[in-house]
Amino acid sequence: MNRSFTTREKALMLILAVLLLGCCYYLLVLKPSLDSIAASEAKLSELDSEITIQQAVSAKKTQLEQQIAEAEASGTPQKTLPAYDNTKNEINELNAILADATSYNINFSEADLTDTVVRRVVDISFTCDSYHAAHRVLVSLVNCKYSCLVTDIAITGSGLGQSSSSGKVSASASITFFEKLG
Repeated sequence: MNRSFTTREKALMLILAVLLLGCCYYLLVLKPSLDSIAASEAKLSELDSEITIQQAVSAKKTQLEQQIAEAEASGTPQKTLPAYDNTKNEINELNAILADATSYNINFSEADLTDTVVRRVVDISFTCDSYHAAHRVLVSLVNCKYSCLVTDIAITGSGLGQSSSSGKVSASASITFFEKLG
């Protein structure tokens, strides 16, 4: 059984060995290296995105800190986030703001708790003798000393849009007051 291989068989075995070594090299060395490089490039891209986001956050934080410092330096009154259940003070503030109105209606919604912030939505409607009086009331609502967001503003009346609008003006708005727990 000691048969010797022919030259053709030896050449085929050599080609097979080279192909086997090439496949082993590809599967055991080259492919894992290429996969590692691709994963590293993806991670690098992700980190670049994260760096860009953090730089934007940092720039915005710096801008906000500058605005706060400028507001404090100019003596601009700062709105406060009052403790939970500030309803009595909010009612007093709304009563003072709506003093220019000939009549008004206030509807409080249930408080909505999110984490440590309580949101209380107040729907108001009021009537004033002129557009300018209604405008003053709405500006006072926006500039309320308690943290709030005024939305859904609507104004109706006769003569609106004219240079001298007089007559009864009805307005409504939705105000969200913010309070903190604890």
